[in-house]
Amino acid sequence: MRRDSRSRYGFQLPCQARRRLFVGISCLILATSFAQAQEGSSNRVDDLLSAFTARVENHRSELIEVRRDFHRHPDISGQEERTAGVVAERLRAAGFEVRTGVGGHGVVGILRGTASGPLIAFRADMDAVRSAALDPVDFDSEIAGVRHICGHDIHTTIGLALAEGFAAVRDQLSGSIMLIFQPAEESATGANAMLADDAFGEFLPDAVFAFHTAPFEVGQVATASRTLMPGRDAVNIEISGEGDLNSVAQNLRDLIEGVGTLSREAANTSVEGEFVAVGGVRSERTTSYGALTMNATLTTSSLEASERARNAIEQGISELTRDDILIELIYDERFIAGVTNDPGLVDAASTSIRGVLGSQSVIMLERMIPTFSEDFGSFQARVPGVMYFLGVSNSEKGWVGMPHSDDYVADEEAIFVGARAMAAVFLDLFDKGVPLVTD
Repeated sequence: MRRDSRSRYGFQLPCQARRRLFVGISCLILATSFAQAQEGSSNRVDDLLSAFTARVENHRSELIEVRRDFHRHPDISGQEERTAGVVAERLRAAGFEVRTGVGGHGVVGILRGTASGPLIAFRADMDAVRSAALDPVDFDSEIAGVRHICGHDIHTTIGLALAEGFAAVRDQLSGSIMLIFQPAEESATGANAMLADDAFGEFLPDAVFAFHTAPFEVGQVATASRTLMPGRDAVNIEISGEGDLNSVAQNLRDLIEGVGTLSREAANTSVEGEFVAVGGVRSERTTSYGALTMNATLTTSSLEASERARNAIEQGISELTRDDILIELIYDERFIAGVTNDPGLVDAASTSIRGVLGSQSVIMLERMIPTFSEDFGSFQARVPGVMYFLGVSNSEKGWVGMPHSDDYVADEEAIFVGARAMAAVFLDLFDKGVPLVTD
């Protein structure tokens, strides 16, 4: 018996037409379901961000006072005991699991969400710098010769704002938060010390983020798709033997200075593209057995630039070495790691930030200043990550947040801008997942 394929309406569709109709209807159903899922996902993130923001705003005056307390009582690199104590106490009060004494006075806090998902980290540095200049704010430093003129008090307070805000939505988080409070950034030793002390612990984060204050207007952030801050290499050479050590030292000085691609004047401006900037080459005679030692610092725009500089120096040394001259090189690549962002994370995070701060809030940089570097890249060497320059200037009030300048002033609204922006990044990554690392 042949089955009649006519429809209830009395007409018959050819087989191919029926197949096309079925596929079309299926695609429409899937598209509608996907759109509804996306809408539901977006609404869920918006609701969580609203609850996060409400909690932080409820604690606005308290967080500002915490920042001012840090500012009044700055801790120099390696001596961040007081700051770390305040941080640990507030993290515990917010329900975080807390480890202290990590790599010195480092503090690591973890807040576990109720559902499985990514582990996302935020790093804040805590140390201040030496400065004898008068503090231009009315909550000025009470520690003679030490000030927060790099914004680490702002960074640390943003970390505490994240702790406060995420504690309010913990039961709805599909993922976990790691907050890393780093000592000794100004001496460029704290990140490696924390990593050597197992800062990440049992679980490696899927991504790590950080802010650094900068003289952009409050409400703006800036970053680069790859290198945001250059790294630094240390060149250490010992010359010994019976030959003319002074002559060889001069040749080595010329060799090291010759790998530089920037003049000293250009190294103090913003630079685009690959570069090597050579710091002062110093030499001295070692009195114990008459050898000469030389050292220099190279600032390089990338690992590739470092490799080229190292190869050129090694090649030059091989040509200068003779039977009566021994030259030993220790090349410490990236003793300050700089900042090299992951492009995939930059795209994802910048989209999230524009969603809460506005379409013009994220500035993409193509140039960098060789004189500025830092050690956040040590974390990025283990985990893909992104650093943003956080605008803290307020031109209407005459406040300019240029790090390490005597008249540095940060608009405290940047605390809440930064916290909300980073919360949006975290929540979107929890919702959508962490993008694959881009080569």
